[in-house]
Amino acid sequence: MKAAIYIFFSLLPGVVLAKPSIDWLSVHWPPFRITEGPLKGQGHVEQLQQLLMAELPQYEHRQLYSNLARVEQTLAAPSAQTCIFSILFTKKRAETLRFSIPAVMSANMMLHLRADSPLVSQWQSASGVALADLTAEPAMKGVVEHNRGYPTVVAQYMDVAGSNLSSHSLYSVNPVELLTAQRIDYLIEYPDRVRYFQSIASQKGELVDLPLRGLDPLIYSYVACQAGAGGQSRLRDINSALRKVRSTKAYQQVMLQWLSPHRQLQLQQALPQFVSDETSPTP
Repeated sequence: MKAAIYIFFSLLPGVVLAKPSIDWLSVHWPPFRITEGPLKGQGHVEQLQQLLMAELPQYEHRQLYSNLARVEQTLAAPSAQTCIFSILFTKKRAETLRFSIPAVMSANMMLHLRADSPLVSQWQSASGVALADLTAEPAMKGVVEHNRGYPTVVAQYMDVAGSNLSSHSLYSVNPVELLTAQRIDYLIEYPDRVRYFQSIASQKGELVDLPLRGLDPLIYSYVACQAGAGGQSRLRDINSALRKVRSTKAYQQVMLQWLSPHRQLQLQQALPQFVSDETSPTP
C-alpha cells in the first residue's frame, strides 16, 4: 500500500517528493579529512567520499562535523540515515553498524624514525619491528596519538608500566617536529598521516618507516551505516556505487596522493585485488 501511495503522488504534476538522506559523520583528521587551514578540502578521504556521493544522486547528502569521541558516541546509537565513510571494522562497532565492501585501501601503521638514528639499523628486520622488545628499552621514548583505536599489537604496550610508549594529544603538536628535534625517538602512525605532518613541519628532516611485526602491510576501511533496515538499504546502494567508482583512475589517484612514491607502488600492486574485493566484514 505504501509503495502504491508513493507511486501515485510521484505521478501528480507539481509534486516533488523529498529524497532520502544520508548524514555523513566527519572529523577533522588530516590528511584523511582537512577542514581548516591552507590545505582545507585536500584530505584524500573527503575527496574519495565526494566521488562516491556523485554516484548516489538519489540521496540528499549532509555532512555532520564532530570530534572523534562524539562520533564514536553517535555510532553507538546511529539513526537510519547515519553513515560514515572510511572507518575500520571492529566487533564493538558491528554491534550497531553494518559495513560495505572495501572503500579505501591504505598503508598500515608503521614505526617512524629519524633517518640518521642508529635505531634504524638496530630495529630493521624482514619480519618487522617487535614492539615487545622496542617498548622495553628504558632509555627510549615513543609516542602514539591518544583517543583512537589501535590494534592489539600496539595497544597492549601503550601507557603501561615498563613500556616507553605513551599516548598524547597531537591536536596542537606536530609529532614529526618532536622527532626531528630529538624529543622523542620513534612514532607509531600511518605513513600518509606522517607525510602530512612533514609537509607542514617548520623543521624538516628525513624519516624512515619500518613495518611492525604482527600487522599486515595494508589496511582496509569501509562505509558503515546503521544495522537496521534503513541503513542496510543505503549500504546496498553504496556498494553498487563503490563497485563503479573504485575502478576509476580518479578514485585511485586520490587514494594514493598522500603516500610516498615507495608506498604508492606498494598499493598500486594491490589495486586489482582491492577493486575485485566483494567482502563485507561481519560480526
